[in-house]
Amino acid sequence: MAHQLEVERLSHSWIEEIEATKRRLGDELLILAHHYQRDEIVKVADFRGDSLELARRAAASSAHWITFCGVHFMAETAAILARPGQQVLIPRADAGCFLAHSVDRVQLLDAWERLSQAIDVERELLPVAYVNTSAEVKAFVGERGGACCTSSSAGKVLAWALARAPKVFFLPDQHLGRNTAHALGIGDAEIALWDPNYPPEDLSQFRRARVILWRGACNVHVRFLPEDVTRVRKEHPGVRVVVHPECRPEVVRLADEVGSTSHIIRVVEGSPPGAGWAVGTEHRLVARLAKENPDKKVVSLGDPPPYCAYMSLIRLPDLARVLSGLLSGEEPGLVEVPEEVAGPARAALDRMWEALDDGR
Repeated sequence: MAHQLEVERLSHSWIEEIEATKRRLGDELLILAHHYQRDEIVKVADFRGDSLELARRAAASSAHWITFCGVHFMAETAAILARPGQQVLIPRADAGCFLAHSVDRVQLLDAWERLSQAIDVERELLPVAYVNTSAEVKAFVGERGGACCTSSSAGKVLAWALARAPKVFFLPDQHLGRNTAHALGIGDAEIALWDPNYPPEDLSQFRRARVILWRGACNVHVRFLPEDVTRVRKEHPGVRVVVHPECRPEVVRLADEVGSTSHIIRVVEGSPPGAGWAVGTEHRLVARLAKENPDKKVVSLGDPPPYCAYMSLIRLPDLARVLSGLLSGEEPGLVEVPEEVAGPARAALDRMWEALDDGR
């Protein structure tokens, strides 16, 4: 009990310090928090949202300093989209992403060269990168005429890409790629999986494929299994299941609703009182939905519920340290993307907007 009281006292002290610094910096500062961040970080943020939503909000703001409470690829994306003079900072430089770490430019160059032995990659293959990738991976895609996508825009971007090339190289989330292809009517016979750790000798499957998937997955969403859906429906009769499209295809097939983080929030919040939901995504968001919708039953699809370790890293002292540095004329945690990388990465993001406009 004494330990808990001390933790609460320290948290209150950090929050007071952060709020005081926010008042001093005023409109020069914008604090953004991803939905999967700790509650205490979300509480002191100016806005919460998904990664691209926050990056666009940052670029549209008049703030000079954007403090991004999320993971590194998100802060990079904000830096790529930032207006001249804006500076993006992240409180923990080691806040990475298991999925984003599953692909890098060197691996991509190797895969591109190997696939060129079976495919005319310059004419036949168009890359599409999920936003959960590094700036260098986005740049690789942008240099080759490809586009980025979010989980909510993946269908329109994949359709856009297939209208421009006979084959698409979708990376790095194999499950998002397969689920999106299935939704467009592309069956498994037209999908091939590229494993960067064990490149196949036989390349014939890639000649036949319309969609080539990178062998990557989110270590949170891959935790959900078909058995979880069966169990939760037995434990909570009448509950509806909503999952993120990064989940395994066999889980997606069993779910009642599938969609991005923002879609999951809208579905739960927009349901009538008394509705029951089992949610297949990171548990901090699930717990927050349960707290903010007391008239509904909201439970995790997983048992135990999965957390993202990287999203857990940023704590109140980390954020306070960054803001204190700004008052001292420093810019701790500054995220910089060289223009030779930012330019083609920005082009890949711009093509996503183009794909969305084409799909209207």
